[in-house]
Amino acid sequence: MIRPYITRKNLIAIAIASLYAVLFVFVGLCLTATEDTVIAETNMFLGMAKAMGFTIIALNGANGVISLILTAIYIVVLVFGLIYVRRFQVINNIKWKNAKLWLAYIGVVVLSVGLSIGLSLLFTLDDIGSFGMMMTLIGETLAITTIAALGITAIVLPICMLFVNFRKVDKPYAFFHSDKFDDLGEKEEEEKGDIISSFEGEEEKNTTVQNYIQGTVGDGSNQAIALDGRARELDDREKVFPGLSKIDVDYDGYSIDTIPSDDINLEQLVNRFRNYLAKEEQLYYDIDTIRIFISGLNATRLSILEGLSGTGKSSLPRYFAKFINANVTFLPVQVTWRDKTSILGYFNDFSKTYNETDFLLKLYEASYNPDAVHIFVLDEMNISRIEYYFADFLSVLEYPSDQWKIRIMQLPFGFVPPAKLENGYITIPENCFFVGTANKDDSTFSIADKVYDRSTVISFDNRNEPFEVTGDAGSIRMSYSKLKGLFDSASKEEKYQMSQRDYEKLYQITDYIFEQFEVAFGNRVINQINALVPIFVASGGKKENALDFILARKVLIKLEGRFEEFVKPALKNILDLLDKVYGEKEFPISRKYINSLIKKL
Repeated sequence: MIRPYITRKNLIAIAIASLYAVLFVFVGLCLTATEDTVIAETNMFLGMAKAMGFTIIALNGANGVISLILTAIYIVVLVFGLIYVRRFQVINNIKWKNAKLWLAYIGVVVLSVGLSIGLSLLFTLDDIGSFGMMMTLIGETLAITTIAALGITAIVLPICMLFVNFRKVDKPYAFFHSDKFDDLGEKEEEEKGDIISSFEGEEEKNTTVQNYIQGTVGDGSNQAIALDGRARELDDREKVFPGLSKIDVDYDGYSIDTIPSDDINLEQLVNRFRNYLAKEEQLYYDIDTIRIFISGLNATRLSILEGLSGTGKSSLPRYFAKFINANVTFLPVQVTWRDKTSILGYFNDFSKTYNETDFLLKLYEASYNPDAVHIFVLDEMNISRIEYYFADFLSVLEYPSDQWKIRIMQLPFGFVPPAKLENGYITIPENCFFVGTANKDDSTFSIADKVYDRSTVISFDNRNEPFEVTGDAGSIRMSYSKLKGLFDSASKEEKYQMSQRDYEKLYQITDYIFEQFEVAFGNRVINQINALVPIFVASGGKKENALDFILARKVLIKLEGRFEEFVKPALKNILDLLDKVYGEKEFPISRKYINSLIKKL
């Protein structure tokens, strides 16, 4: 995020500081001029110093010159540091009363002055007295340089004013460029435009409004071009992004580093969460369902809980967040959702403000609290097309985590956005997980293969029977760093990982499915297996049960709707192959799904 720090005003200030530094060195050399130096002993600056009663000091070899140059360099460094801290304050909306801000300012001053004096001392270690004289010389040089700089400014500034105003002698004066001080010619054009627009036909006006509405709710990319391109001169960010700016103020520009977390392993986490659901919420889930749900958080950032209404799909992520003391945001999906603007908002070209959604605000706030787990629940997510309104998320979450960014609008040049809105892009923090619930009925859309491929899908076909709770059932505190640490540790354990033999057995099944149905088993699924299986096994589960889940939800689900003649015998052959490779009792989910497909044929 370099551009907001390097503005034209900043470059001008640094250039002026550089000129001042050059003048400082020149004045210092003039004040120490002797008969043996290039600069004449009767120069103007030395005369000023004598007239002011300053002590005349002769430099001791090259060391004195080096000390002058080092001081000049650190004058520029000091200005640059102060400008950087000031821009950081503006960009992050930090108030002047903030203690950390003042420490930063003081630190820049102390560091620059300390290094300048320290290095000067280093070059005069042979004579402590020469160091004292060097400091006297630097102080006198600063005084004479400042007087000289003011004198030069008093001469140069009027010349510049004369030159600029002479060039624009036939134009009105405007100190600041804004709507109030536009050139008269532009103002007249605007007035003409207003007069002409007042005589427009109703049909043309309706066409304009209709085009705007279509741009607002239509395709996301077209809407971004139509609206963002017209974001000409925006007001302060507090008016354009009121919600995001308020979050900046609430956190005072600084993120929360870490949050406390309980010491617990994955198996304890799964068992305790299942007991918590049963004891506190009277919700009963199969233990493997809990394992898949938690393991899926490491495999994909999107989990889909699919099944019949009333089977506990929405309750699972809600109470998981409550159980680990995480942040959860519920968003009921609407039928009208068509693109990313439905969840991320859009720029209103009429009011010159950004319509912020709750989803956007919570996603933005998650960047300020990176150690807290944030869960976003898209309730009834298939009531609209997931691959439309969630398309940007499906794409960017495939990239490395440092590229999880989505552009929400094109920012005009010079506009300082909210602190975490870099160049108009909203960042998806690593501590965010998305869970969608999907019903299976006539009122919803079928979920596309691209969505299934990029998500962890858990089926909820029936309610589980109650069981007696034994063991711990209380809630815990779980930070994102702790959860990620548990995932990373399990993934590195060789006994939890997929072995070459495990893959050879699985490929016997998937290769046959590819030969018969041309349903591919790609690298994306392999990566998900490598991420999910170790967590599932570390949670107390079996590899075969994790592979059963993946085979059913990633491969066999793509056979839905196939009614060719060869399908039924091929499905029966898959059952026989499962018996041969894994045994008759393994892969119950895949067997159940295959039998349901056979019944439809």
